[in-house]
Amino acid sequence: MSKISDREFFTSRAYRGYLTDITESATKKYRRPIRVTLFDASEDPTVAYTDYSGIYINVCNHITESMPSRELKSISLEGLNGHEIGHNLYTDMRVWERYFDRLAKGQFYPNPPHNLDGTQALYADEIKAALLDDSDDIPKTVLFQAAKTLENILEDGYVDARMISAFPGRFARGIMLNNLRFSETVPEIQTMLNERYYDHSIIMNLLIQYVRSGEVNNLSEYTGELLDKLLEFIPTVDECIRDEDARSRCTAVTSILIGIWPILQRCFDPLRKMKQDVENQQKANTSNNQSPAGGQQSQSNAGAPQGDDEDGTSPANGAGPTAGTAENAEGQATPEEAGMEAVISALAGQVAKLAEMPSGSNTPIPFNGVIAMDEEEKQQLMEAVSRVLSEETARIASRVTQGFEQGEGGTVTYNTGYAGSGYGDAASDTQRMLEEMAEAQVYEAMEEELSEELQREADSISYGNAHRGIHVTVNRIVHIEQEMIDSYNAIAPELLQLSKRLQRSIRSVLTDKRQGGKQTGLLAGKRLNQHALYRDDGRVFCNSRLPTEPINLAVALLVDESGSMCGSDRITRARATAIVVHDFCEKLGIPVMIMGHTASSRMVDLYSYAAFDSVDRNDRYRLMDMSARWCNRDGAALRFVAEKLVKYPADVKMLLIISDGQPNDDDYGGSAAEADLRGIKLEYSRRGVQIFAAAIGTDRDRIERIYGNGYLDISDLNQLPIMLTQLIARNLPK
Repeated sequence: MSKISDREFFTSRAYRGYLTDITESATKKYRRPIRVTLFDASEDPTVAYTDYSGIYINVCNHITESMPSRELKSISLEGLNGHEIGHNLYTDMRVWERYFDRLAKGQFYPNPPHNLDGTQALYADEIKAALLDDSDDIPKTVLFQAAKTLENILEDGYVDARMISAFPGRFARGIMLNNLRFSETVPEIQTMLNERYYDHSIIMNLLIQYVRSGEVNNLSEYTGELLDKLLEFIPTVDECIRDEDARSRCTAVTSILIGIWPILQRCFDPLRKMKQDVENQQKANTSNNQSPAGGQQSQSNAGAPQGDDEDGTSPANGAGPTAGTAENAEGQATPEEAGMEAVISALAGQVAKLAEMPSGSNTPIPFNGVIAMDEEEKQQLMEAVSRVLSEETARIASRVTQGFEQGEGGTVTYNTGYAGSGYGDAASDTQRMLEEMAEAQVYEAMEEELSEELQREADSISYGNAHRGIHVTVNRIVHIEQEMIDSYNAIAPELLQLSKRLQRSIRSVLTDKRQGGKQTGLLAGKRLNQHALYRDDGRVFCNSRLPTEPINLAVALLVDESGSMCGSDRITRARATAIVVHDFCEKLGIPVMIMGHTASSRMVDLYSYAAFDSVDRNDRYRLMDMSARWCNRDGAALRFVAEKLVKYPADVKMLLIISDGQPNDDDYGGSAAEADLRGIKLEYSRRGVQIFAAAIGTDRDRIERIYGNGYLDISDLNQLPIMLTQLIARNLPK
C-alpha cells in the first residue's frame, strides 16, 4: 500500500468507481445517468468539465495537487465532482444559448435593461452598436469574452450554493475547500496592477474571489475605481446566484457589462495594435517562406505566449499567437485568424477559471424555494474545512486587519416558550406542489400519446395518386418553453379584446338558442303579437322557440407556412388570426383544431398547434411557433385536416384555410395541383365539410379558381381575424 502513489490511486478503477457511486447517489433520482472519467494530465491546465453525459476530472490539476495529503486531495476531487454534478442538475444551458444568440444580434436577453440612468442607457446603446459593427471585431470579441467569463463566474456561484445546500457533506466540504484554495491563487490587486493586467480582467478576478470565498486578496489595502466597481456589483451578484431562474443571471451579466463598458474600452487600442502586429509578423513569415532564397524555415516559438502562471493568469504583455489556430488552404493560419487568436488568448489568459463549461443543452431539475443556509450550518461547514486543513502551515492571509471592534455586555437567552411560527399550511402546500408536479407529468404523457395518435392517423390516410410516395410527419410541441408563454402574453391582450367583442356580439343569440323563448318583430307568422299592433312596419308577428342543444359545430384552421408567407407580414397576420379564432372558439365552447403545413422534396410537415383532444390547456402558447418555412403541398395537408373533421362528431364542420398562393413542391404545382385541390374540396363537401379559403397574397385569382364559392377575398390583412370569426358565427347551427 505504501508504494501506491497518489497518481496511481486517483486514476485507479476503484477510485473511479467510488466517484461514480457517489455521483449516482446524487443524480439517480433525477434519472440522469452520468459517468465519471479521471485522467492524468499534469501539463494540461484543464481542471474539470462536463459535457452533460459525463464528468471529466484531471486528477493532476493545480488545485488538487496543491493539497498536502491524500485525504485533502480526495476531498478536493470530490468537490470538483460535486461542482460538475451541480452543472448537470441545475444549469440551464438553453437559457445561456439564447442569451449569447441574442447578444450576437445586438440584443439583450431576456429583456432589455430597464431603470437605467442616462449614462447607463448610452452605454447600453454603445454596446449594441459595437456588437453589430462588423468593421471592427475587437469590441465584439472583448464583449463576448467578458460575457462568457461572467456567465462562468455567476453560474459557478449558483451551482456551488445549490450543491452546498442540497448536499452538506463531503460535496460541500470539497467545494468550499477548492474555492478557498482557488481564491488564494488569484493574485493580489496591486500585483495585478503592477503586472499590467487589463482593468476589466482585474474586476473579473475580484468577482471570482468574491463569489467563491466571499473575500478578495487586498493585502496592499488598495482603494480605487476597481474595488469600487466590485462593491457596486456585489448586491446584483448576491441576488442572482441565489435565484433558481437562470435568466436573472443573464440580466446580471448585462448589468455588469453596462457597468464596466468604459473600462472595457481601455483595452481596445492595445488589442488592435497586438492584432496588427501579429498580422504583420504573419505576413512577413509567409513572405520569407515563399522566397526562393529563404528556403524552408522551421516554425519558431518566439512569438508564442508565455505559459500560464500557477494561478491560471498571465499578464497583458505575455500574450501572442497560440497554437491550434484555424488554418487556410496551405495549412497555415491566416493573418486575420492569427491576430484574433492572439486577442482571444490575451483576454482569456488573464481571467482565472476553475472549470470550463462546454456548449450543450441541459434540462434543469425543478427547484422550489430559496437557496439558504443558516449561520449555524455555515459555521459547521467552515469548521469542517478548517479541521481538514489543520495539518497545513503557512496559509496565505486573505486580508490584513487591525483588531476587533469590541462591544459592551452581551447575553444569551433560551426561550422555552417559543411555540413555532403558527403557519399551519405546510402540509397542504407540499401536497399542492406534489399534485401540480403529478398533473404536469400526466399532461406531458398524454400530449405525447396525442402526438403519436396524430402520426398514426397521418400514416393511415390515403392521400391519392397526386401524393403517392410522400412522407407526412406530424409535429406537436409536448413541453412548452417559458419563452413561448412570454411571447404569447406580450402580444395576446389586444387580440383577445377583439375576440371578446366578437363573442359579445353573438353570445346573447346563443343564450336564446340554448334557453328558448319568444321571438318577436317578425314580418310573417301564424301568431300576432298584440303588444306590437301599434307598429307601422308590419313586424307584428311572433313565434315561440324551443330550447336547443349546445353548439354542435367543429372548426379547423389550416395555415400555409411556406416561405413566401414571410412577406408583407402574412405569417404574422395568420398567427394573429389563429390566436383570435382559438380564443373565440374556446370561450364559446366550439371545438377547434389549428394546424400549419409546409413541405420540401415530397416531405410534408404538419404542425399541430391546437387539437380537438388537447389536454394540457396550452394550445394557445403553441401558436407562437407558427412561422414561414419551406414549400407547400396543400393537397396532403388539406386531406389530413378534412379527414379529422369528417370523423369528429359535429353537425356543422368548417375548415378555414389561410394561404397566399398556389401549391408548390416537387412534382406538385400548376394546374394539376389546382385540380387535385378542387377534387379534395368537392369530395369533402359531399361528406359534410364546409371549406373556405382566405387569400392574403397576390394569387387571389388562383385561389378563387380553386375554391370557387368557398373563396374569401381578404384585401385588408387587418380584417382577417374579424372576417373569419364572423364566418364562424354565421355558420352556427340554426
